[in-house]
Amino acid sequence: MIAAWMLWSIGAGLLSLVAGLAVERLLEGGRRWVWVGAGAATVLLPASRFLSGRGGADVVAPPTAAVRLEPLTVTVADNSVLHSLDDALLLGWLALSSVLVVGALVAAARFMWRRRGWEEGMLLGRRVLWSRDSGPAVVGLAMSSIVVPRWVAGAGRARQELVLAHEEEHLRARDAHLLLLAALLLFVFPWNPVLWIQYRRLGLAVELDCDRRVMRRWPTRRRLYGDLLLRVGTGGGALRAMGAAALAERPSLLERRIRALLSGAPEVRMAQAAFLGFCALLAVGVALMVPGIARERAEPEPEREPPAEADADLAERPVWTPRDTDPQYANREEIEAALAREYPPPLRDAGVGGRVVVWLLVDEAGKVRKTRIQAGSGHRGLDEAALRVADVARFSPALHRGRPVPVWIALPIVFGVR
Repeated sequence: MIAAWMLWSIGAGLLSLVAGLAVERLLEGGRRWVWVGAGAATVLLPASRFLSGRGGADVVAPPTAAVRLEPLTVTVADNSVLHSLDDALLLGWLALSSVLVVGALVAAARFMWRRRGWEEGMLLGRRVLWSRDSGPAVVGLAMSSIVVPRWVAGAGRARQELVLAHEEEHLRARDAHLLLLAALLLFVFPWNPVLWIQYRRLGLAVELDCDRRVMRRWPTRRRLYGDLLLRVGTGGGALRAMGAAALAERPSLLERRIRALLSGAPEVRMAQAAFLGFCALLAVGVALMVPGIARERAEPEPEREPPAEADADLAERPVWTPRDTDPQYANREEIEAALAREYPPPLRDAGVGGRVVVWLLVDEAGKVRKTRIQAGSGHRGLDEAALRVADVARFSPALHRGRPVPVWIALPIVFGVR
């Protein structure tokens, strides 16, 4: 179950990633919220699927008009290849999370050691922390501070104003808190490579949004700001710590920021925008169609029409039928074999079970003439499998005063994984 769920989670994350890449290129600002939404979808959709698979929908009692039989139950062994990996995957999951926690504690200790060498001071009337080469950055969560390297003191007033403006924008937007929350998802789901990609994209989006806000305050200093980005990005002053948002950026992402800064035209043309919008809609549509993302509700009365030879006067809905003797199973072994055969393999291997209540119209010969879903499981695949099993069933006819009569039967069918 764990292996199948992990694979499904990575697939759902890839759909969110594609949608995020498409939507991000259509926006000028607020890009960070695109990746916040993509990360939330990557985590919440698989979580909802996992929870929805813990059991079927609540079964509503059928009306007294139908004969209620004892439930038919199939419980298969968890002998799939994916299930055999569950223990190893859980152990690896715990090990990865533990390594990340230890790494975060070591990084925090190193950060505190470097923090001891910083001195409090002032820059253009703003209280800052002066370091030898760390920053510019915002550090801390409960009490955030701006840390700047010593070279900023001799950079000139214009550059100093840009440095402070950038870090103050990070403070106002609480970017450090946002990045910390996103990093915590990596601690919980370290095995999902899509989350790591989305975290990297979120970091870039946070900086692009901050650059845009700074340029709105200083629209005539674009080239000076670009020069400052080059100075900071190539100076080795990037501060990597949880709860830190920095002007400094990895050189691999620096070109993207400068290109966005100096470009006065939109990133995409109208044709590209239309295509990327279509990709986003397609990704969302496919995600909604994947079983388990959205808990599907069975249609209230999916019905299979009776064969042509069925009597025209058969009841069109479950109604009370006078009877002295209820119908009984005539081929129980065949029904049980059909239960095991019709259990959808993807749902079985993923450990998804459920309970379906099916209405059957049994005619005077004991044959099933109509089937309807009375209460669905929440998974269309299980509901359809239950209808196929119902078609296999045969019964001894119900009797009234010694004569066979048609009757509606409420048959609960339970699929489960041991």
